[in-house]
Amino acid sequence: MPAAVAQGSPGDVVVAIDVPHDAGKVPRDSDVMGETPPEVTVAFEAISFWVPATLGPPSTFSKDGLKRLVPGMAKATKETKDDMRQVLFNIRGSCEPGEMLALMGPSGGGKTTLLSLLGGRAPKRTQQDGRVTFNGSRLNKRVKRQIGFVLQDDLLYATLTVQETLYFAAMLRLPKHKTKAQKLERVDAVIKALGLERCRDTIIGDHMRRGVSGGERKRVSVGHELLINPAILLLDEPTSGLDSSAARKMVELLRELASSGRVVITTIHQPSSNIYQKLDTVLLLSQGHPIFYGKGSQAAPWFERLGVACPYGVNIADWILDLASGEVTGKEKTGEEQRLHLISVSEQYLEQQPGGYMGGGIDVEAFHSSGPIPSASRSRTPSRSSSSSGMGDLEAGEMSEVRLRPAAGTANVQGSRMDSTRVVDRSQTGLAAQKAGASRWGASYWTQFTTLFVRAIRVRRFETLSQQDLAQFLCVAAVCGMIWWQVGQTNTVYGAQNTTGLLFFEALFLAFRTMFVSLFCWPQEHKMMTKERASGMYRLSAFYLARSASDIPADLTIPTIFIAITYLMAGLRHGGYFFLNWLSVMLSTLVAQAFGLFLGATVMNAKTAQTICAVIMLTFMLVGGFYVTNIPVWIGWIKWISFLTYAFNLLLKLEFGGRTFYDCSLQQKDFNPSDPWNYVASGQCVEVTDINAALNSTTDLNGPKWEAAVLIGFLIVSRIAVYLALRFKTKP
Repeated sequence: MPAAVAQGSPGDVVVAIDVPHDAGKVPRDSDVMGETPPEVTVAFEAISFWVPATLGPPSTFSKDGLKRLVPGMAKATKETKDDMRQVLFNIRGSCEPGEMLALMGPSGGGKTTLLSLLGGRAPKRTQQDGRVTFNGSRLNKRVKRQIGFVLQDDLLYATLTVQETLYFAAMLRLPKHKTKAQKLERVDAVIKALGLERCRDTIIGDHMRRGVSGGERKRVSVGHELLINPAILLLDEPTSGLDSSAARKMVELLRELASSGRVVITTIHQPSSNIYQKLDTVLLLSQGHPIFYGKGSQAAPWFERLGVACPYGVNIADWILDLASGEVTGKEKTGEEQRLHLISVSEQYLEQQPGGYMGGGIDVEAFHSSGPIPSASRSRTPSRSSSSSGMGDLEAGEMSEVRLRPAAGTANVQGSRMDSTRVVDRSQTGLAAQKAGASRWGASYWTQFTTLFVRAIRVRRFETLSQQDLAQFLCVAAVCGMIWWQVGQTNTVYGAQNTTGLLFFEALFLAFRTMFVSLFCWPQEHKMMTKERASGMYRLSAFYLARSASDIPADLTIPTIFIAITYLMAGLRHGGYFFLNWLSVMLSTLVAQAFGLFLGATVMNAKTAQTICAVIMLTFMLVGGFYVTNIPVWIGWIKWISFLTYAFNLLLKLEFGGRTFYDCSLQQKDFNPSDPWNYVASGQCVEVTDINAALNSTTDLNGPKWEAAVLIGFLIVSRIAVYLALRFKTKP
């Protein structure tokens, strides 16, 4: 039923939209969600976009990467539009509650770029003209929390089940005033609404572990965003990788979600004719230029009136994609000439009639004339089947009367009578009504920390105490124990020299292994962190603390087993010194882990980080005090930034400090170093007054507090550096 335009004072934007007689009844999927989403109109005006001429993000250590690291340097050397490549050209349009807008076009046409701009996720090092508004207002963080963004790649944890994936998302994203029981009800409602009951307890899976199907995985991604009952749902290629049946069901689901009053905007590539018929509005892009914007059913008539007709029996979706690619010739034009002509016509039309649909009863001759477009064709076609009439371009804070009407798709399902008597102020509904009480974060800080801590443990449940790691540490510990068997039980210089080698290996082996393992942590999590931070799921500090806390038990359990076996077999110092030795090695290991995390977070490329890490660790090893003691002055400063130097010195002080050692080799030519106790007991050995000289060491064996304090300082500074690197690298 056409919407009637109410009369108002000049300059007012007043739109009357029909309301069903039983408007108080919540649409079907809103009943499932438990509450009606706020009404939001998304408008984009004269959008143009530029990207760097060189593809890909800059390396951290490249010229462009250093510009981003040094404050103010990037602004001082900011790229101009002349140095960049334009990928979007003066695109206009809007999408209203109850409407599904499909962004179509060949690959490289700018669909995903435009979708990212609408969701406030513009890539870095880019420039933009035009504006995107939500009920007339610019995007802010509170509005952003009402946007659900489904990426083309399903970024989900492979080891979590469907239930766990949605549960953790609900605990983080739903408002803090909701109880845990209410959040669980929302999870159950989403699972039922998306038809995921059968795979509720199945893991997501990946190429290593079998999990849910591709269609189910995509529905989980949609459900992840549907949990917050978003007013706006943006999807990038939701049918990509799905068979025809799964793709049709996905579009039907999106149509159903839109019918409850949501804005649904999706990119879609090569839809079938059946899927194309379910689309409300189509925006067709050709190399960043719009060549059609209107109802999908009006595309063929529009192009036919412009001199190029779709052949009978050809899928209209395939044909318009060929048209946008310049592969359809006209009567007098080649395919490329035809494409450029359509771009010119489209841009002229949209510029003279912003927000208007193409198609309908447009007079092509009048349109091609130099004068303005006739008023009869300046408004959106009021008879479109699945969305309310156009809102126009509302300025921020402008008051406008709107008569609410759910989408026609819902009205058809319910078969209700129309009523036009309910009038409300849009500025007092939807997001505007929620803005004052809305919070930037869904959950409290403590809830975020505990939820992320449990999730991190669940994600790593297949990695914790793996048989391979356990076998590796047991074998190395046994070999070390046999090589250094009871070497610490003798108070001889010979035994002390051998013990020195064991202590250095103990610190080096665990630090080396831990640092290399930690390199992979953030590069593997990078995309997930960027996605979740862009959705406003949690504070980065809560995620960082939770992930760090969850890693400690798994990362320290096996090294503890290694130390216990080696320490006992080597017969090192008895008493509480075992605990001090363990504490020192664990501190050194945590510092090495923090160094590895920092490298991984800074570079975000595991292969590059491995190369850098190998150079750093080998350098630290050489200057650690075991291989070389007299290092040239011009390079000797490196040892003071090597955590291995302090860890090795700390272990030496704990093992040798306050002990008396004997040199037995001076008195007996036939001295047997494997059995020195007979010589010590018989008084045939000489007491050593300077064990440092005997060990060729410059370390003062008294007072281990300094080394411990330096290692703790290294740990604190490096952990803070990791957080700052993550904050920079994953900034939405």
